Amino acid sequence: MTATCHACATDIADESIFCNGFCKAEFHLKCVNLTSAFYSEMKKNTQLFWMCKSCSKLMDDIRFCNTIRGAHEAGYQNALSAHNEIAQKIKSEILNELKSELRMNFTALINSNSLTPKSSTRPAYTAGSIRSRRLFPEQKATERQQNDLMHGTASSLSPSFDNFAAPAPKQKFWLYLSRISCNVTVEQVHELAIQRLETNDIEVFRLVAKGKDVSSMSFISFKLGISSDLKAKALSTATWPKGILFREFKDNRPVANFWQPPRTPNADSSLYSVTPDRQEGAMVV
Repeated sequence: MTATCHACATDIADESIFCNGFCKAEFHLKCVNLTSAFYSEMKKNTQLFWMCKSCSKLMDDIRFCNTIRGAHEAGYQNALSAHNEIAQKIKSEILNELKSELRMNFTALINSNSLTPKSSTRPAYTAGSIRSRRLFPEQKATERQQNDLMHGTASSLSPSFDNFAAPAPKQKFWLYLSRISCNVTVEQVHELAIQRLETNDIEVFRLVAKGKDVSSMSFISFKLGISSDLKAKALSTATWPKGILFREFKDNRPVANFWQPPRTPNADSSLYSVTPDRQEGAMVV
């Protein structure tokens, strides 16, 4: 289809120019007094645009410009609102798809896990089935003893707890450290013992009599409780710094006389046999 010049209303067969104003019309170069050199320069500089005289006059009208600007802003707000609605709709659809996908994957994971009980295949519990379940060997032994007792073939219902016997605690070895400066604290001795014995299982006690003024003493002593496995290392001269006196701790206090009730005739003498408790390694105070 042949274009028509907006100025002379004839067909355009040669070079023409478009108005970049409001009308968007096409014109002959000669009808708008433009030269070919000007048209070529316009093509080289794409940031330039040309408007016809009618559109230029409209640009000088302030009311018209304000109307155009208002219409543009209103259109922009409408487009932005529509864009936000579309974005929210897309976001909602994506979230629904993700939730559905996660729900399906979670269900498939549960069904594929052999350790997860299936509620649809789980048999109903009855009184007999509950009583027939056994979790520990001790329970089996107990019910077997009950059955034997009912038939007169058992002598005791006491279950065996040999498998649950607690291990015996390890015996402590007590070490005596002496000739240590009076301003040394329990924490410092504990840190020294940890470094030299390479263990954290250490108990430290300062051997100072109650009410004794430490500043009046030339040195103080400490008692260390360690594992008996470290006895050889604790008694080695290479373990402790020079100047520290060390040896195995022994309680040399005399045996104390403890009170006991008077004996009565025909009483079991074992009830009144009291042996003084001298636990080796007790704190010296």
